[in-house]
Amino acid sequence: MECLLGGGLVMPERLRTSRKIAKGRRTHFTGQFTFGADEGQTMDIESHTELCTALVTIARPDVVGLENQVPFKWLKPNGEAATHHFDFRVNMADGSRRAIMVKSEFRRSQPEVQEELAQVAAQVTPAFADEVVIMTERDLDPVELFNAEMMHEMRRPDCEADAAARRIIAEMVASVQIQDLVDAIGLGARGFRAIVRLIRSHELKLVIKVRIAHEAYVRRRISK
Repeated sequence: MECLLGGGLVMPERLRTSRKIAKGRRTHFTGQFTFGADEGQTMDIESHTELCTALVTIARPDVVGLENQVPFKWLKPNGEAATHHFDFRVNMADGSRRAIMVKSEFRRSQPEVQEELAQVAAQVTPAFADEVVIMTERDLDPVELFNAEMMHEMRRPDCEADAAARRIIAEMVASVQIQDLVDAIGLGARGFRAIVRLIRSHELKLVIKVRIAHEAYVRRRISK
């Protein structure tokens, strides 16, 4: 959602797919989330694992785009034509693409499901994706997920705090504890949230993979 100078709003673009997700089910997690530059897009999701996978994916520095419910034509063993909708297709900074199937661990462990997914993946060519990945809740790293959820939660800009944080990190020459940066910014919790946004925008990076917290150390990311 983008704020206009005159006080108006530009609502996020809803990504259209060839497969409609029925939302509002009482026994099944469904919904949508907003992402992208200026929160310019919304995407439907139909499981909590899908949401977590999407958040973790878009938080990675080598990811530049995310598509959902991407149709792929394939042939069943009996020769019948079918369509599989990949839950996500990830566009990477190096130009490659990764197709992701999201399943619950329970479903993935079923032999018939494994067989079908393997048949679909075997027919994927580089014209569609360079790699096929199956993701379940067991594949989500808890630290990476925690950080992705925090970055998404604190994504809304705060012009004063964000500008102050950028001035402070411009002077960094080594790794610094987040609490020291917050103290230097001088805006309390607003300063912490600004640091989280700089991690989200990949201007800062964690020195080691830990949960984002006041005691964690960060350094400036060197542009290639």
